Amino acid sequence: MRKIIFFILFFVFIVNIEAKSPHGDKLKIECSVCHVTENWTKIKPGFDHNKTKFPLTGQHKMTECRKCHTSLNFSTAKTECNVCHTDIHQGTTGRECDRCHTTNSWIVTNTKSLHQQAGFPLRGAHETADCNRCHTSASDLRFDNIRTDCYACHKDKYNATAGKPFDHKVLGFSTDCVQCHNMTGMEWSSIGKGFDHSFFPLVGGHNITCNDCHIGGDYRKKLSSDCTTCHSSKKSDAIAISPAHRSVFAMYSCGECHTSQTWNTVKFKQHDSYFGIYSGNHKGKWTKCTDCHVNDAGYDAKNTCSRCHSENRHL
Repeated sequence: MRKIIFFILFFVFIVNIEAKSPHGDKLKIECSVCHVTENWTKIKPGFDHNKTKFPLTGQHKMTECRKCHTSLNFSTAKTECNVCHTDIHQGTTGRECDRCHTTNSWIVTNTKSLHQQAGFPLRGAHETADCNRCHTSASDLRFDNIRTDCYACHKDKYNATAGKPFDHKVLGFSTDCVQCHNMTGMEWSSIGKGFDHSFFPLVGGHNITCNDCHIGGDYRKKLSSDCTTCHSSKKSDAIAISPAHRSVFAMYSCGECHTSQTWNTVKFKQHDSYFGIYSGNHKGKWTKCTDCHVNDAGYDAKNTCSRCHSENRHL
C-alpha cells in the first residue's frame, strides 16, 4: 500500500515539473504565441515586447533576445542601462542614461537643455566654449561636478584688474561677475544691468552706459549725485541762456522742474503757489515755459494778464 501511494505522489511530482514553464510563473501567455509544436527552439515573432515595462525602441529592436535575457526566466531581466552597458562616465553623470542618450544613438544632441536643467544655461561666450575648458576631469568621458560661479573659472580675469582704474578688489566688486557683466555677451566689455545701482536709479535718461558718467572707466572716483556734476550749465550756452538757469533759477535744484525721463519734460512745482498754471483755467493750456516767458527777462516779470492777453485775445 505504501509503495502505491509513493508511486502516485512521485508521478504527480514529475508531471508538475514537466508542466511548469521554464520562463517562470510571471509569464502569463500561451506557449503558442512564441513557439511552434514542431520545434520548441524555433521562436516565431509573436511576442509584443511593447506591452511590457520595457518597450523595444531604436537599437533595442535589433538586439538578440539572449543578450538581455541571459536566463529563461524572463522576469529576472533588469531594465537599468548599466546592467548591459558599461558606464564609461564612471558614475559622474548618474545612472539615468536617457537624460543624455536615446536608444537610437549614443551621440548627445541636447547639450543646451542639459545645461539648462543643471542651472547653468549656455549663453553668449559659453555657447561656443570648449567643454574641456570647464570640465577638467581626469578623462574626457568623466563629468565630475564642478562649480558654476563665474569666479571659479574667471579668477584670473578678476585679479588682472589690479592697479587699473576699475581695480575690482580695491573697489570691493563682488566675485559674482554676473552682477555687472552680461552673461549673453561675447566679451567682458559687454556690461549688463545687474549691478545694484539703487543709490542712484538708472532710469529714464540715466539708463546709459557706465562710462558716460564714469569717464575713462575710473570707478574709484566718487561721483556726486547732484545733477550739475554731469549737467553743468557750462556744457551748453544755449541752455544756460534760455531759460535763465544762471540767474532766476540758480536757487532751485534741477529736480524742481525736470525729471530723469527727459530734460524737455518740465514742470515747475512751485509755480501754482504764486500763479496757477497747473490748475484752474490755465491748466493744460501751455506745454512749455516759453509759451508765456518769451525771453530771459520775462522770468522776472510780474504775472499780470495783459502780459499774455491783449484786449482782443481771449482764453
